[in-house]
Amino acid sequence: MSSKVYTFICSGCGIGYSPIFPGTIASFVILFPVWFFKENFKTIYFLALILIIFILSVILISKIIEYEENKDPKFIVIDEFIGQACALVFCNQLIFDYILAFLGFRVLDIFKPFPVNYFDNIKNSYGVLLDDLVAGSIIAIFFLVYYETFQ
Repeated sequence: MSSKVYTFICSGCGIGYSPIFPGTIASFVILFPVWFFKENFKTIYFLALILIIFILSVILISKIIEYEENKDPKFIVIDEFIGQACALVFCNQLIFDYILAFLGFRVLDIFKPFPVNYFDNIKNSYGVLLDDLVAGSIIAIFFLVYYETFQ
């Protein structure tokens, strides 16, 4: 594969080149395929898909940033896809819950409280992905605890 293909994939098919809020747009766009996938497949398959995309992303991002000075370029938004998808793992198929998961993930991804900021400081392909994966996992755990406690 060529670097153009890697870049196309990691930029979310070009979403990462949006002049305004590429990460937020990527997080929003992924809501729809996640909804479809969760409607039609079991959670274990959804988790497997996230894992496969994560592993492929580590490889592709490492190739993109290998010779770059900036180890977390803004055009890479596949990490937002993974983080937002992770946030939705335990989320019920309700529009309100998806909106809450979207907003919660964006808040954690933008402000990067601990432990998200710890992973954001890792300057390699893992760091690019892990801060979003951790932010998404926090939201997923929130929904899991909420549903187990109040429903």
